[in-house]
Amino acid sequence: MIKLKSLIKELAYYDLSGDNPDEVYANSNDEFALLLSREIVAAFKRGDKKYYKEVYWDRGGDYAEFEVKVRFIKRPKQEYSHSIEGGGSSEYLELDIEYNPKMFPAEMNRFVAEVKETIVHELEHVGQQNFEDMFVVRGVDHSTYDKYLTSREEVPAFVKGLLKRAKVTKQTLDATMEQWHQDNIRQFEFHNTDWPSIKKVWMDWAQANKDKLKKF
Repeated sequence: MIKLKSLIKELAYYDLSGDNPDEVYANSNDEFALLLSREIVAAFKRGDKKYYKEVYWDRGGDYAEFEVKVRFIKRPKQEYSHSIEGGGSSEYLELDIEYNPKMFPAEMNRFVAEVKETIVHELEHVGQQNFEDMFVVRGVDHSTYDKYLTSREEVPAFVKGLLKRAKVTKQTLDATMEQWHQDNIRQFEFHNTDWPSIKKVWMDWAQANKDKLKKF
């Protein structure tokens, strides 16, 4: 397991979507994620079908320009309240959110926690593509589900995202990981993947980086 240079605390966030870009300062990557997640949740509450923003992210001299694209898709016949699928690269952060409107606002607290978790996860991937100082772990390829879950890119993204969910829901990281596993148990069954071994990799990484993660 390795980690690179310390995370830069100061960053600037610019909304490039309008004629007069808004400039907002945040004190951490976590606060930057919070800004985005609040706007996405607000768009969901308004009943918007989409959320879009062009962002310039400046971190201590390094920067990234990327698009944030979110689709809200009604699924009134699905048996669960919502699902969130995310993707991130050097140029974009995308979310597809499918939800059953009949289960809201009752499920709003859990929804908010999972939006924040996913934003933190995907911003980690954006940062990995743009900034030299992001967390890195020695990993393997993505050819199987277990290798994907324990890869150098995904371990910090999953752990940081689940830490955010744990803080929002006021649960332990252990309990939050177990809930995530239950949410995704069909994937584990389909790929015949051993959850305890995956969880151990994630917990070991969290322990190895606990001092830095306290500031997260």
